[in-house]
Amino acid sequence: MNAFFVCPKCGNDKDFNIFTSNFQAIKQSPELGRRVDESDVLPSLRQNDTYIECKCCFQRIEYDSAASTGKRYIQMTQKLLKAKRVVPNVMS
Repeated sequence: MNAFFVCPKCGNDKDFNIFTSNFQAIKQSPELGRRVDESDVLPSLRQNDTYIECKCCFQRIEYDSAASTGKRYIQMTQKLLKAKRVVPNVMS
């Protein structure tokens, strides 16, 4: 479980709580497109729930939806960075 998440409500792309059969708090780096810190895995009291919670706006997001949004976000960011490197800097 190393998906990148983005909150569709507030745009947070850094801090989330993950609720599956376990609970885990994660921090992500948008620049790197991956997790940079994660808490130890703890048992979840809500074992049947599978969702992500944004730490900024407390929005509850379905895991697959947050992962899909995060994947598109990373792809777009990489395309923009690649395009920025390709454009030559012309100085007079």
